[in-house]
This record gives sequence, C-alpha cells and structure tokens, in this order.
Amino acid sequence: MDVSAFWSPWEVVVDSFEAVEAQVYGVFEKWSKRGSVFAWRGQMDASWPLHSSLYRRLLWSSSAAEAPKESDVANAEREILASVQRWGLHMGEYGRLSVMNQMAMLQHYGAPTRLIDITFNPWIGLWFAVQERRADEDGAPRDARLFAFDVTHRLINGRESQLRDWEDSLTIPWPRPVAPTASPEEREAYRQWITNTYAWRPPRFHPRLAAQNGGFLLGGVPSTGAMTWPKTSDPADGVWTIDEVRRATSVAMRVQKVGADPDDSGSDVMYTLRISASAVPAIRRRLQELFGYEPLTMYPDYPGFADYGTPRLRRTPPA
Repeated sequence: MDVSAFWSPWEVVVDSFEAVEAQVYGVFEKWSKRGSVFAWRGQMDASWPLHSSLYRRLLWSSSAAEAPKESDVANAEREILASVQRWGLHMGEYGRLSVMNQMAMLQHYGAPTRLIDITFNPWIGLWFAVQERRADEDGAPRDARLFAFDVTHRLINGRESQLRDWEDSLTIPWPRPVAPTASPEEREAYRQWITNTYAWRPPRFHPRLAAQNGGFLLGGVPSTGAMTWPKTSDPADGVWTIDEVRRATSVAMRVQKVGADPDDSGSDVMYTLRISASAVPAIRRRLQELFGYEPLTMYPDYPGFADYGTPRLRRTPPA
C-alpha cells in the first residue's frame, strides 16, 4: 500500500518556516485558546506510516497476508513484559516499576513497545521532522511530515482524567481482547480501547524527556466494525479497508483536514502537514537560530551522543 495516499487528501503542504508558523499560530493556537490540547510528532519521511515500534516490528516479522491485529500486539506485549521480569528489569531504585514506567524505559532504550513518541511542543515536533540525517543514512531529499494530535480529553494523567491509576498499575491497565463469553461491561471497555487514543505525559525520569517536552501516544489497534476511515472528505470516494488503515496507522485516530473545525463524531482526530523537501534545511536552520534546537539539546545524554554526536562518521561500511 502507498501510505502517502492515506495522508494526502487531508494534508496541508508547507514550503517554508513561515508557512508552518502560519498554521501553528493561525489554526492550532485558535483551538488551544478554546481549551484544546495538542500533541505533536515529526517524521523525517512523509511516506512513513504512523506506527509504534512494536507494531512496526510485528509487521516486518510476520509472513501473514494481513497486518497485525490488536490481539497480536497484546500477545507480544505480554511476552515482552514477561521477559523484562525474567531479566530482573522490572524493579527500580524504590521498588517495582509500574507497567507503564517499564514501557517508558523500554521505549527510551529502543525496545519495541506500543508507545509512540510525541512532544507537547509544536516546534520540537517540527525539529524531529527536519533533523539532519546521519552520514550512513540515505541522504536523498524527501518531504517530511508533522502530525498534530487532538488529545484534549485523552491525557490519562490529566487533571480530570478517570484513568490516572493506569500510570501506577503493576499489571497491564488497558483491556485485553475480549473472549466470546465476555460480559457487556468487558465488551464496552474493550470497544473504548480500540476506538480511542490516549496521551501520557510521564514523569521526567530522564533528562531527554524534559528536553523534548516529551510524552507518549497509545491505544488499541484499529479494528473491524469499530470505526471507519474515509478516503477523502467526499463520501462518494468510500472508505479504507481495515488492513489498509492498519498499514498506515496503529492507533485509532481519524485524519482531518487542517483548518476544519474538529468534528462532532466523538472520534479522536489528527492533522498533518507535509513539509516540502526543499524547505527542510532552511527550517532546520531557523529552529536552531530561534530556539537552539540541535542534537545536543534534544539528546542530552551519552546514548544521544553515541547516536548523534559524530554525524559525519559512518556507522556502517559503504554499500
């Protein structure tokens, strides 16, 4: 599937820092003044899907014709957490870590989880979209992408959230795929999980999280019959199949056109800007000039230096 086709009917193409600025201040700031809360994610290639690392690696590792389902992610998640316990990594300095804190640590060190990295600062999200590639990465110019997620009512540790106990749970706090014998209450809880996407602003257990104003997006994998994803704003163009949706995104958020007021369907929505490849270097320079954003401020730790401190030196031999 061409993932770009999933995003293109809804995206706004921007070709300068000023064009991004106009969207952030002209559209999203207006909504923020109404009480909306946005999270942001930048991706260096506009053709990439919006997948968690766990979903991406399941997709790469499977020979099945269909993309992974929520049950596949849930099973892999339980296996990973069991392995964490076998390795003795579930204990912290002051006792056992909650499941979500274990997952945050795993995510930080590159292990696969269902968490998707986000920031609550649009300019940091933009920096991640336009950051410089390493010497041994394909340096061909590519359009980049910036996502904005409306998480107004989805912060699990927000002031009015009913899900604050998730953060401290020693067991997986979200519902598991339901069995045929499940009660109506269990079925409804699971339906909520696979039709909503949540955001988490974790404790600042590492300087990198603070530097990036970071957080995580999480939710159930899009499922058959739970929601539909229109191909365009014209109903006549139909909807994407559930397999096509999963190959584009592993969270149950619908895409909406930037500039249109949030819909009243009750569905979580996201917006996307496509950044022209020709504008990427100039935007990166402006972000450094205005805010000081560069690898040493975004990755203020030894693992960050190992990854980004010597960008001109190859990590692998030439092909």
